[in-house]
Amino acid sequence: MHIDQGELRDLLDERSRPALHRPIPWHSLRARTRGARRRRLSAVTVAVTAAVAVVAAGTVVSLRGPEQVDQPITAKVTEKLPIQYEESDGTVYRRLATATFDPSREQSKTFQVKVSGKPVAILPDCPSPKAAPPHVTARVPGLNKNFTLSPVPFLMNSCERGKAVDMQPFPAGTRTVRVTVKPFPGGTPPGKWRFGVYEWTPPATMRTASPPVEPPAKMGKNFSLVAKGSTTWPSTREVTLTVPNRGRGLAIVTYCGDGLAERLSQKLWVNGRLVKSSTDCSAGAGYLDMGKRPRSEKTTTIRVRLETSIPEYLRRPGTLTVAVYDGDL
Repeated sequence: MHIDQGELRDLLDERSRPALHRPIPWHSLRARTRGARRRRLSAVTVAVTAAVAVVAAGTVVSLRGPEQVDQPITAKVTEKLPIQYEESDGTVYRRLATATFDPSREQSKTFQVKVSGKPVAILPDCPSPKAAPPHVTARVPGLNKNFTLSPVPFLMNSCERGKAVDMQPFPAGTRTVRVTVKPFPGGTPPGKWRFGVYEWTPPATMRTASPPVEPPAKMGKNFSLVAKGSTTWPSTREVTLTVPNRGRGLAIVTYCGDGLAERLSQKLWVNGRLVKSSTDCSAGAGYLDMGKRPRSEKTTTIRVRLETSIPEYLRRPGTLTVAVYDGDL
């Protein structure tokens, strides 16, 4: 039966619109205009066959190969490991490889990935949002070293938040790495885990950072805010605060804004003494309890500094907020 192409496009648009408007918690859905133009230029019989397949499967189909992709896209509207996507600061993530790991059937999974020298990150598709992810490491041929995730060597809250976690930078000139996935000791539940290996590129022009986080006046029932300070990354990388010693316990909360949360490491000094090193700067999910300060100290000076081993983060905007609370537990 002959089908008018104009009517066919209207039908496809009507059928696909609800799927395109469906919220995607992982990454934004981008239009596939170039693939659509190519399909319209194809023979009518081929177009009808492809269109029926698209309507039946509920997917967005492209005639381009991975090397031709030039816009952030997803292969399916429910795809959790898209071929390419863009974060809110304009950084583009491009998928290099995927792997499936089932800890109930295998002790580990190792697979080879070709890299280009850009930063590499791991994005998991977890069987449960609150599951404890497996352990991910990488090896470079010829080097007796395990490269881990950064700034801490595990996938953090990636299952819940759907955010890629960086690998430690590989040596200059690396073109192949071997990625290994193993169960986290005593924590990885059974089920099929999927992993996407991505490389990412910051935008050519760095965007303006969002306003810094405003910390709450109270933390729990007993702690009150006594000092706060903010700065914008990467122009300034640390915040210093001095508070009076009132004989009560001190608690410190740090917030990293925009896409930098859990991606930069932080160091913390109290009265010039390094207290915490090589921890991640979170989105304010926890606090550091300093306890009561010695009465001989009239004031307490707190300095927090952000650092990164990935130079491309100097082209990604963000903010650091430090809040100091005092009170009694």
